[in-house]
Amino acid sequence: MRTLFSPNKTSARLLVDFAADTWGKSPSEPLKLRYLMVFDLFIKARSYGILNKVFFWLALGAGIALLVWPVIAFKLDSLGVGYSAIVQTSVTGLAALLFALYSHYKKRQTHTENLMRHVIFSSESLDVLFEKVMKEMERMDQGFVFSETVTKKVVEKSDSEPSGE
Repeated sequence: MRTLFSPNKTSARLLVDFAADTWGKSPSEPLKLRYLMVFDLFIKARSYGILNKVFFWLALGAGIALLVWPVIAFKLDSLGVGYSAIVQTSVTGLAALLFALYSHYKKRQTHTENLMRHVIFSSESLDVLFEKVMKEMERMDQGFVFSETVTKKVVEKSDSEPSGE
């Protein structure tokens, strides 16, 4: 038998296990719908969690490579391989990218877990709750859209400029 409360679970796993135990077999349709929403969010949180862990370990490896780079560069130069500065710059850029991806997926995972908490602990009506959660899920699924960011900045800039009338 699995234990509901275990320190070896992610928050998402704890919340979905709680919802399964509490609402999963309930005859109440609203509780089943809440459980469905929590489980849908759990799938998203789990996916973000996996990507988060992958990029964490890759970023950690790249960070360690940067710390020991002087030794690696010395060995490469002594072997006559050369181009140590170019490789170091590339490794630094890769490490920065991996840290950025780790941070991105960690934020997404945390945001999804917060949405799960909102579904479980909120006293809002199902219609209002599901509408809020669906809007957030759509926003998260959309990802980063460069054109919208540029458009917002252009609109803000044009709004802040005084008219010449």
